[in-house]
Amino acid sequence: MRLLSIAFVGLALAACAPDAGSGAVSGSVAPLSASSVTEDPIRSAIIDASAFFTHPRANQPAAAANAIADIEYLADAMPTNPRYQAAPGVSLTSLQLARQEGRTALGIAPNAPNGQVAAGLRDAAVALNAGDRAAAEAALPQDIFTLGPDQTISRLSQPPRVRNAVQAFAGLAAIQP
Repeated sequence: MRLLSIAFVGLALAACAPDAGSGAVSGSVAPLSASSVTEDPIRSAIIDASAFFTHPRANQPAAAANAIADIEYLADAMPTNPRYQAAPGVSLTSLQLARQEGRTALGIAPNAPNGQVAAGLRDAAVALNAGDRAAAEAALPQDIFTLGPDQTISRLSQPPRVRNAVQAFAGLAAIQP
């Protein structure tokens, strides 16, 4: 009977906990996935960003914006998501370094809130894909994107150099949550 009570309490607590599989983390902005391989937002972000950084191409600022937003999302979501606790430490460290490199490459304020950075980049990507340059620029406020929207979009078009991204995604791609 005591074992049954313990099991019931455990199930009740688990029902009250946030969904570990959702990938949602306070302040995170889940990816707008181009990948249809999975519904897991973390797995989708890994697949999509890895594809971009493995073969980056110039003149694709929307794709670059989404890939940098994926790094922002992953750097925030992975360390706290129980499904990804088996992630190699070197990959998580590389992911944090990739976030810093992405922020430096785009002139993003180092202390800018993760959610605001990811949201701005995602909104800019949507606008760029729609051909709405004015909306893309409006999505990149200068207090976060310190180079200004025009220069940020220009740098997204190059594409930005984020050397640690490839190393981070090489280790993360093999994880089976």
